[in-house]
Amino acid sequence: MKKTIFQFWLVNILISITLSVLYRIVINDLNSADNTLFERFMSILDLLINLGLSTVYLVVIVFSSLSFFLNQIEKIRYNYLLSFLTFSGIPFFCVLVLGAEVLINYYRYDIVLPPLKLLLLFSIVYLTCTVVEFLLFRKKSRKDI
Repeated sequence: MKKTIFQFWLVNILISITLSVLYRIVINDLNSADNTLFERFMSILDLLINLGLSTVYLVVIVFSSLSFFLNQIEKIRYNYLLSFLTFSGIPFFCVLVLGAEVLINYYRYDIVLPPLKLLLLFSIVYLTCTVVEFLLFRKKSRKDI
C-alpha cells in the first residue's frame, strides 16, 4: 500500500508542478504595454501580487500533496470521508475561500481582480485532479483489500 500511495503522490506532484508552471506562464502573458510612469508602477504592483499569489498557490499545493501520506494509517485509508479529505480537503477549502472572496468582491465592488480569477480557475482544476486521483485510489485500494 505504501508503494501505491507513493505513486499517487508522485502523480500529484507532477500535476502540481505542471499547474504551477502554467499559472506562471499565464501570469506573464497578462502584462500589457506601459506608457506612463503610473502604468509602470501599477504593472510592478500587479507583478508582485501575481508572484505572491503564485507562491502561496505552490505552497498550498505542496502541503496538500503531503497529506496523501496520511492514507498509510488504516483508520484513515478505510474511512471514505477521511481518505477523501486527505486527497481533496485542502484544495476544496481553498476553492471555497477563493470563491467567497471573488463573489464578495464582485457584489461589493463590481470588480474581480484578474489574479484572483486565475487563482480560482487553477484551484478548481487542481481540485478536479485530486478528486479523480481519489477515485482511482479508492478503486485500486479496494482491489488490494
